[in-house]
Amino acid sequence: MDPTIQVFDWLDRLKFNRFHTALTILTGLVSIAAGYNSQVVAYVVPLVIKEWHLTPLAAGTMISASHFGLMLGAIGFGMASDRLGRRKTIMLAVASLSVFSSAAYFAPNYEVFCLLRLLAGLGIGGAIPLSVTIVSEFAPSGVRARLLTASTGGFTLGWAVAGLVATALIPGFGWRSVLLMGLLPIFLLPMLHLYLPESVRFLANKMRYGDALREVQRIERIARCEPKDWGSDNFARPNTESKTSLKGLFRPGLRGMTLLVWGSYLFNFLAIYGLSTWLPSLLANAGFSLAKSFSYSIVQAIGSSIGGFFLGCILDAFGRKRGLCLTYFLGGLSVLWFGSATSEAALYAAGLATGIFVASVPFALHVVAGEIYPTHIRSTGAGWAYAVGRVGSICGPIIGGAIQMAGLNINQFFTLFSLPCFLCVLLVALYPVAVRKDALEAVTAKLLK
Repeated sequence: MDPTIQVFDWLDRLKFNRFHTALTILTGLVSIAAGYNSQVVAYVVPLVIKEWHLTPLAAGTMISASHFGLMLGAIGFGMASDRLGRRKTIMLAVASLSVFSSAAYFAPNYEVFCLLRLLAGLGIGGAIPLSVTIVSEFAPSGVRARLLTASTGGFTLGWAVAGLVATALIPGFGWRSVLLMGLLPIFLLPMLHLYLPESVRFLANKMRYGDALREVQRIERIARCEPKDWGSDNFARPNTESKTSLKGLFRPGLRGMTLLVWGSYLFNFLAIYGLSTWLPSLLANAGFSLAKSFSYSIVQAIGSSIGGFFLGCILDAFGRKRGLCLTYFLGGLSVLWFGSATSEAALYAAGLATGIFVASVPFALHVVAGEIYPTHIRSTGAGWAYAVGRVGSICGPIIGGAIQMAGLNINQFFTLFSLPCFLCVLLVALYPVAVRKDALEAVTAKLLK
């Protein structure tokens, strides 16, 4: 076969098919598992506060323990993925989040609970950037944003599942029962082992051309494409690098984009987790029943999953910068609306709006983080961006607790948490490239020219 024809170009131009559907479903299930185990603690906070006599600030710190684990897991699993491969590390992340999250069922006190949530956070933190990387490396360029937002949108769908499970189980079985349900993702491992592919780009970058060829042939079979006579020359890449390091994210051409994307993640996650963590408690304190306060959070999570895929369509159609700027602006307005809403209908509408325009935006950021770096540091770059965002998710619950202890009312609470959304509009406007339907290698070339 003509050695000038690259497998990567073929992958970028490939029409959406059964292979992409299967990949999106598998990574979507991983995202749901990560989302459930990430957010389930928010639904037990009101009861844990009573049982262990915690202050709001202590409860916020307890919640942030898992987010600290997410930060470390995103970095560690991201760097491991660029060395060991996407498939192995995703399976390790799923095993870790399942075991340690469910183990919190047995926690006898606040300190042990915090430790187990931190350990569970390692796997949760690794799951999303690893899914981002593998989907980015297989998705056709014309639908990459849609596939990524559909896949990672399962994260907030997991939030909704957590709310439904909490509503069903807590009244009859207590708050610990929802933690035990976090073990169920362990049953995903056989499916991942059998059906999750290894990244062709990763294998070629490691010069494992035989393994890369087998993955391509597998794609051809599943997609029912006409087999091609691929050879090692079709996988060759000039100036291939293999060293994985944080320093590579700050090389000339990538430095500015890295810092802007990190800032976008940081402030976006601060707003999301400052709001979502305290929403059930805020509404309960405002006079709503615990079950009713859960329902608003569920609506917000469903809105996020729907909004994430819708935003993916917008990004594919109009590009990353314009789509993100508009969404962040509408997100800030939605948070302000939530703080001023008084009727039940208005609260549901505001919850849906914040889900669509605030909680969904990280799915779009995953698209950006998954396409701006070269293959040898793509997972490292996505992991570090997600990790910096987790600094915001650590600070958000603590800041939210501090705001309540300062005696500010619910309207002031939401006003303060609208500010990060408006700041993100400015950060995205400063992105040095406007990506729209570009191949992965073309995006990197734009930044490094």
